[in-house]
Amino acid sequence: MCDQAMLSKFLEKSIVPNGITHIAGPPNSGKTTILYHLCKGLKKEIKALILDCEINFSARRLREITLGTNVDFNNIILLRVVDKANQIGILMKLHSFFKKEKPLFVGINGFTNHFRFSSLNVNETKWNKSLSLQMAYLQMISKKLNIPVVLTNQVSVFRENNLKILRPIANSIVTNYADNNILLEHVNKKLWKAKHGNEEMLYALSSQGIKLMT
Repeated sequence: MCDQAMLSKFLEKSIVPNGITHIAGPPNSGKTTILYHLCKGLKKEIKALILDCEINFSARRLREITLGTNVDFNNIILLRVVDKANQIGILMKLHSFFKKEKPLFVGINGFTNHFRFSSLNVNETKWNKSLSLQMAYLQMISKKLNIPVVLTNQVSVFRENNLKILRPIANSIVTNYADNNILLEHVNKKLWKAKHGNEEMLYALSSQGIKLMT
């Protein structure tokens, strides 16, 4: 059952829920910005581990959004992920890292980025199976080791009955393993909408990050 207050706690107070939180949305909807915001919750000697599959996690932007907080940037461990093999190799060995460190959360920026198909010759079944194994592993990390996981994801646009529908990449794989699924949608030039179950929040993006519209 969804916690109907989860979305407001997540976006307003940088509280990372237990389990896997999946954030899907179009480009420039603020997915990476949300990861920056979550870093505000870091305290002395508490770390976050970020896997950047889109290679766009910005130290400058992180400093802008966490300005005025006591975040120690040495406590944010950033790993760049350059391709499928690199992602599988890093992600499936996270348990060895946790023998030394137990982070506040694991963030994966652009989880499916290297698994999007641009050619009909790609073995889609093989890579879908790989994504399933990665999600099962992350589920184990989140449940058995009690380490929250937050992953961001792109969406595809479909038309059904003349309606535009956003669907996360590898939708059935990722959403079935996730405990919380958040969908970000464009409203107008200035506003976006975050949806989680029956909960919705409007927000705008600024130099300070996400500004909730109340």
